[in-house]
Parts: sequence; C-alpha cells; structure tokens
Amino acid sequence: MPSINFKDLVGCTFLLPPKANGERHRAQVTRPLIETSSDEPNLIQDLKFILDVGDGLSEDIITYNELMDYIQKEEERTLDPEQLFKFTRIIGHQGPLNQDDPHYKGSNYNVLVEWDTGETTYEPLSIIAKDDPVICAVYAKENNLLDERGCSRFRRFVKTHKRLIRNVKRNKIKHSHHNIKYMFGYQIPRDYKEAMELDRKNGNTKWKEAIDLELKQINDYQTFKDIGKAEINAKGQVVNAPEGYKKIHIHLVFAVKHDGRHKARLVADGHLTRSTTEGAYSGVVSLQSLRSVMFLSELNTLKLWGADIGIAYLEAFTEEKIFIVAGPEFGDRKGHILIISKALYGLRTSGTRWHDGLFDVMRDMGFTPSKNDPDIWMRPSKDGKVYEYIAVYVDDLAIATKDPAEICQILRDKFKFKLKGDGPLEYHFGCGYWRDPDGTLVAYPK
Repeated sequence: MPSINFKDLVGCTFLLPPKANGERHRAQVTRPLIETSSDEPNLIQDLKFILDVGDGLSEDIITYNELMDYIQKEEERTLDPEQLFKFTRIIGHQGPLNQDDPHYKGSNYNVLVEWDTGETTYEPLSIIAKDDPVICAVYAKENNLLDERGCSRFRRFVKTHKRLIRNVKRNKIKHSHHNIKYMFGYQIPRDYKEAMELDRKNGNTKWKEAIDLELKQINDYQTFKDIGKAEINAKGQVVNAPEGYKKIHIHLVFAVKHDGRHKARLVADGHLTRSTTEGAYSGVVSLQSLRSVMFLSELNTLKLWGADIGIAYLEAFTEEKIFIVAGPEFGDRKGHILIISKALYGLRTSGTRWHDGLFDVMRDMGFTPSKNDPDIWMRPSKDGKVYEYIAVYVDDLAIATKDPAEICQILRDKFKFKLKGDGPLEYHFGCGYWRDPDGTLVAYPK
C-alpha cells in the first residue's frame, strides 16, 4: 500500500463489512478526530478519523491503521476496470409484507439492492421499480414472483425473452451515464461541475488543482489558438466560426493514481470529426513482450527503469481543422473560440501523430523496432555485448539499458520531453516491482 499523507485521506471512501441482515454501507472520511497543523503526526498509529457512514446515516471513528487496511481492500476492488462501473442489481428480497411487519417500508416487498458503490441496502420495491423497472422484472421472473401481489406490473417487460434482453440492454445504456465511479477509495467526478462539488464537500481543492495543472500544461504546449469571443445565435450556432473548421466538444476525464494523486485530463470528442483512413491508435506493448524485456534485463544485468512522458500527445501537431468554444474550466477564456493545433487526446489521429513522432525519436537514439513486437525498441549496447531495450505503452516507458538515466536525460534535453516518475521501476502496467533479499526482481499485481 503506498504511503499517503494523513491530510490527503479526507474525502476517501471505502466499503464497510456487511451487516447481519445483508446491508452494506460506504463510509467517507470527513476529518481527523483531532486537528493538527503538523504535516505528519508524531505517532501516526494513534491518529483517528471521523467517518460519515451511509451518506449521513451515522458517524463512526476509525484509526489510521484500520483506515489504511480498508483502503488496501478498496484498491484491490478497483484493479479490474470492469468493476469501476457496476449496474444496480437485486440480490434478495423480503415479503410479502403487511403494515404490521417491522420490515414494512410502504411496499409489499423490500428488495436487497447492490448499488454501483458496492453498498447493499433493503429498499421498498415500489421505489426501486420507479427507477429500474427492467431490473425488477428480471429479478421477479428469475424468482417466480410475477404472479405475486405487487409484482404483476412487471409482466409487460417479460412477455418474450428477446424483449427482456432488449430492455436490459437499453437499461444498462441509460444508467451507465449516472453510475458513481471509485478509484483507490476516492469518488471520481463525472464532469467539471461535479469535481467542484466534491472539492466543496471534502473541504479541499484537489480536483481544482488537478484541473489547473492539466490546463497549465495544455497552455505550455500552445495547444490552442485563441481567436476571440464566440458569437452564438438563437439556434446555438457559432456565427463567427473560422472558415473550413468544424466545431467539436471537449470534456475532462478524472482519475486517482495508486499513490492517491488526483489527475485530470482534457479529452476531445473526436467521434464528432470525419473518419480517417490513417491508423487511429498509438502502439501498446503486450504483457508477454514486457515480461521478455524484464527477463533479458535480468539475464544481461541491465538496469530497469520506468518513465512517464507527460502530456505525450501534445508533443505532436494535429492536421485536423477543428475548434471548440471554451467552457467554465478555462476561466477568463470561457466562451472564446479556441482552434486546436496540437494532437489533443481523443482526436482520431492523435495516437498516430504521437506514434510517428516517437518513432523518429527512437530512430535518432539508435533504436529499431523488434520484428516480434513493434513497441519493443532495441539497439546494441556501447560495448556490443548485449542488446538494450525500451518497451512503449503509449506514453509509459520501461527502459532496460546499461545507463537508463542517460536515456532519460537525452529525452529531456534533446527532445524536450517532460518526463515524470523516471527512476528504478516500481510500478508499471498494473504491477508493482521490488527485489527480494537476494536481489531477485519480483512483480506483483497492484
């Protein structure tokens, strides 16, 4: 588990163990029990935090070490990308119930719902049915409840198997835009407005700082050409749009890294532009090839480093003629027409433009692509005894050479790349790396 400053834990969320009745709630850290001005408490194991349980249902107190254990489990939950967005499902029910029953909540049945946050709670069927009648229909059919009082309303959804499957697919598409996403214990905002709301709720400015940093880097690369305020007519059309250019939209994508860093990335809605005959993707090394590089690195006593090329796509120019109208995240430039000049993430050809640029850089340093995997670059070492390698995963590099520090310095000084996290390989491609007491390299999922 990475070390996290105790102040950064405010706003972090995790799932509590299930209760005896099957309900499970999510807790959020609201503040330290005792405020301190120190960056690190003297006795970190004695630090305690106030928790908000079940979105205001109750409060609790937890120690630092207990909290870190929960975050470790939450991190393991979010390793699988498919688990970041989970559709609501029903996993149990109570009933039929009458008004005298202690579990009665205004409906003949209560259903045990697993929310997209991982929580499970009993809710009245009548309430859940208003939001997700298709999911209720599937559950009623699978549990032979369609003839029971309170469930007959779902028959129209399951008249035929094909109709039921079609309704389920429609329902998933509908709710995919509203599900809550968590990464490494932190709630991920869906847009700029929600990011600002989470900052306000958590009492910090982590998402604002992430957005500001992304836009600063975007501006440093001169990604946009500002041609002034947009004039928009009653139909929402930009009347002073540059001739020959197409208007598209952009949005922010948010994430939290394994060490708790909050990240924001500006992404273009490239699907709004015309299709291209060029390749649309940057290369990614296969896991098998990466393992081969690590094996050869150990066999030939090479040094193994990792490096991340910051804002990699913006190293290249785009040939697409497109512009945006700046939103509130652009501050003083809100409402201005910005022509996109660099290969912004999300554009159809950005991956290709970046890959072409990196190809030239690798060639200049004497590397050639492997015939087995073109995203493994190799060259003879200076003494000619072994080969050196660089494995490329879009903008993440795994460098296996005699002197990886020299490689990083060349990328910085000669090619002006902004490298981040360069040094001995500790985390790459979803795995952590360390050496055991006898010096053997160990890789493990993280």
